[in-house]
Amino acid sequence: MSENEQGENNTTKINAMDPESMDQALRRGGAKAIQDIMGEDSKFLKSPKDIIQSDMIKLQKKEKKKKIRIVWTSMHNCIRVIKLSKALQKTGRYEIHGVASQVSYGTEGFDSFSFYHNTTQFENLINVLPADIYIHSNEPNWQANRIRDKKPVAKFILDGHDFDSIRMNALPIDEMRAFSSCDAFLFCSKEVQEFLVRLHKEQIADKPQAVIEHYCNEEWTKEPQSPANQRTGLVYEGGMAPPPYKDKINEFWHLYPIFKQLVEQGHEVHLHPGDVSVVSTYANIGAYVYQPQVYPELMKSLRSKKWGLVIFQNPRLDQKQVNLTLTNKHFEYIACGLPVIVCGAPATADWVKKTGEGICFDRIQDITPEALDEAYPGCKAVVDKIAQEYVMEKHINKLESLINELVAK
Repeated sequence: MSENEQGENNTTKINAMDPESMDQALRRGGAKAIQDIMGEDSKFLKSPKDIIQSDMIKLQKKEKKKKIRIVWTSMHNCIRVIKLSKALQKTGRYEIHGVASQVSYGTEGFDSFSFYHNTTQFENLINVLPADIYIHSNEPNWQANRIRDKKPVAKFILDGHDFDSIRMNALPIDEMRAFSSCDAFLFCSKEVQEFLVRLHKEQIADKPQAVIEHYCNEEWTKEPQSPANQRTGLVYEGGMAPPPYKDKINEFWHLYPIFKQLVEQGHEVHLHPGDVSVVSTYANIGAYVYQPQVYPELMKSLRSKKWGLVIFQNPRLDQKQVNLTLTNKHFEYIACGLPVIVCGAPATADWVKKTGEGICFDRIQDITPEALDEAYPGCKAVVDKIAQEYVMEKHINKLESLINELVAK
């Protein structure tokens, strides 16, 4: 066999990356022997240093892909929790463990979920669940304080949308402690934010904060909807109290006389209460009153209605809960293609007057069929235009900024 043939055979063996052949070549002449034999192909071989650097890069990329672990606590895991957590999960950057004391719609969407019956169970869960950061959606606030007691150095965001200082004109110690316990705050309207920052300025100090309204998730805007000319009726969904009304607690939910008056003024009224006890007590006013429905069925029903009602019993405008907050129902109406009718809800009225997505009234008697017919085409056109912008996924970056700021500390 000629020297050329032997060289070709050796090259073939080494190019095939046979470990035994490579080892023999290294023993004979080291790396230079391989370079001499392989020529240009030798540039593809990695030195030990290159291999280490490559492994480190791979490890860094793997670490970057590691999800931030969130333990998200609440009492009844309301729809706002579902909206926010679902939008976060869609980014692929978070692993969320939900914790609540009541079964509700949407819990199946979390990465994992736990239920508690009492304080002891809640504290035990906080002790064992791994977390990079905690979020508590309040109503009530005691859970936030128990988290801080159990995890003194934990990173912690308070998603505050129900406060006794607003709803009950009271200032319980748990609320004050919650503002001291948490590291950052998420609010549901700028009006709520401004009120609470003034009230709890010493506890809040310079802690980071943001506002995200109750936007729906984007999938609800993509569902088939009834054409405008096939929609009928005024619809209200959410809280309403059954009569008789013996006190002023949550007076804004004393809606029986309002809906009765709307029916008497010639409107087709549909009511979707969250409380089954309301069904029988509101059934005699001439409105369509539905049994409580799970969220997807509620949204399906809304898509066939013409107007959404954001109306409260608030003639003196002294009900801070509806003066300051924006409601879930408002954004659910928009997602389902409904312009809104606003009365007794100043924060919502301010919003709607700026956007044109509905019509605002100071008195129920002014809500006439003629007034609504005249306003509908313009309001409906605005709703159809803005619905795709009113989705939680386009605003969730505000919560992500809070999370990233705390986790980075």
